[in-house]
Amino acid sequence: MSSIETSYDMAAGRGNLARFAALPLFALAIFVSAFLLFSVQPLFTKMVLPVLGGTPAVWSVAMVFFQGVLLLGYGYAHLLNRFLDPRRAVIVHLAMMAAVFALALPIGLAPGWGRPPADGEALWLIGLFAASVGLPFFAIAGNGPLLQAWFARTGHRDAADPYFLYGASNLGSFLALLSYPFVVEPLLPLKAQSAVWAGGFAVLGGLITLGALVLARTVRAKPAPARTTPAQAPVVAHADRLAWIGLAAVPSGLLVALTAHLSTDVAAVPLLWVLPLALFLLTFVLAFRDGGARLHRVMVAVQPVMLVGVIFAMVLGARVPWPLAAALHVGFFFVATMVCHGELYRRRPAAAHLTEFYVMLSVGGVIGGIFASLMAPVMFDSILEYPLLVCAAVLCRPGSAEALARLGWACSRRWWRCRRGPGSPPRRCPSSSICSSSAPSVRRCCSAAAGRRCSWRGRRPFSR
Repeated sequence: MSSIETSYDMAAGRGNLARFAALPLFALAIFVSAFLLFSVQPLFTKMVLPVLGGTPAVWSVAMVFFQGVLLLGYGYAHLLNRFLDPRRAVIVHLAMMAAVFALALPIGLAPGWGRPPADGEALWLIGLFAASVGLPFFAIAGNGPLLQAWFARTGHRDAADPYFLYGASNLGSFLALLSYPFVVEPLLPLKAQSAVWAGGFAVLGGLITLGALVLARTVRAKPAPARTTPAQAPVVAHADRLAWIGLAAVPSGLLVALTAHLSTDVAAVPLLWVLPLALFLLTFVLAFRDGGARLHRVMVAVQPVMLVGVIFAMVLGARVPWPLAAALHVGFFFVATMVCHGELYRRRPAAAHLTEFYVMLSVGGVIGGIFASLMAPVMFDSILEYPLLVCAAVLCRPGSAEALARLGWACSRRWWRCRRGPGSPPRRCPSSSICSSSAPSVRRCCSAAAGRRCSWRGRRPFSR
């Protein structure tokens, strides 16, 4: 009996040690994955530039391609988390990463593509990106939500709310963004960059393997309660999903529109695009963490002040010195993005819906990027999408969407009452006396003897 108790205590001790190691291990894996994910984008785009001569279409197509593959990776993570238990999901994911490492690395231009055709260059570029870098990018695209979902099952004391790990993901992206133009590109040629990236991919596979061992150890060490299924978790309404998509789409579109506005209407300064993108990633780090509610309230209070500054800069135009104009636009962008991402964190669902939440965020990012980078240049002669997205950012304030929805609902009910005709079903009168209507062509009367039901006399307005 004593040997059985001793073995049980040893297993429990190993389980506690594994749970203690779970947080730094999973955080490091998420950080490395995000660093690789964000560094491969400028790496491969620099490979394509000599073939196409640095046309602006390369950057637009690259952004759309990488956002689309990121959405596919998030969808892949959601399917693994929903239909497979963590142990089988780990096997599938590690097997896929091993196959990608053996078949698609190191990264380079796929052979046989040559020069782009005269027509359909965008489709040709998407095909080249998919053949050359599609598999490696897809293999690490879903690591962020997938590793967070696995961490939520480790039994760690912070596992019930793993969304703070998204800050580690965006911190890795933030450092990759700053290190590539200032450190990586000046010191390493493209071939060496590709080899280093392949080595980082192998290190990431090792970290995920260690995380899988920790996950298996914690599951075995403690008789965990039954797995929470999406059906048992709090129900997510369609309105919640639409809110997630909208709150992710507005900052994504605003990022592209602000970059175009700064480089076109403010100042054509080299690397000016780095600042908005770096701030965009930093807002996720600041918003997706415990204790961010106070900062969120501060940003909500500051946003109207920054809005006045942006209106001032847009109305006066060139009469405002470009450093001041850039500071006003970038400041509003930072505050508005903090408000949107703070609202996303405030509206986050339970951990059982974590991967679905990130899929909706990715859908919103794709929608915002496509609108600002592909649709807006065709629809508008000027950068009109920027003021439109500034207005949309104001509507993302807490309570603004609900107030707008209530106003729209009240207006639609008012309009519908004016459109109702004699054949419509009767409605209850609010009082037993005369019930008047503000519409001049409709008279509504109420009969107390008929149970205080409203009847309609006259004709429909706008009818012939």
